[in-house]
This record gives sequence, C-alpha cells and structure tokens, in this order.
Amino acid sequence: MIVAAKAADEIKNNPTLKARVIGALQSGGTEAFKEAVDNPLVNVLVAIIEGWMQAE
Repeated sequence: MIVAAKAADEIKNNPTLKARVIGALQSGGTEAFKEAVDNPLVNVLVAIIEGWMQAE
C-alpha cells in the first residue's frame, strides 16, 4: 500500500508522467495497463489514477 501511494505521489508530481499514464489508461484501458504491469499493487494505483481522471 505504501508503495502504491509513493508511486501515485511520484506520478502526481510529474505532470508529463501523469499525462502519459492517464493517456495510456484512456487509450489502452485499465485492464491492459494492469496486465502490462502485472503487480497486485497496480489495482490500488489504477484506482487512484481513475480518481484523478474523474476529477479533471
């Protein structure tokens, strides 16, 4: 959980990376992103990023 929060902070603080991650999720879908990363913590990270997407 701490790792996912740290990753979310790093993405949030890097606007270019944030835009690229959001773009990847929008174009490829969340399931494709989860499959590509293949780590259980990705579910938490994806939920955080989806929250950002809804807020924008």
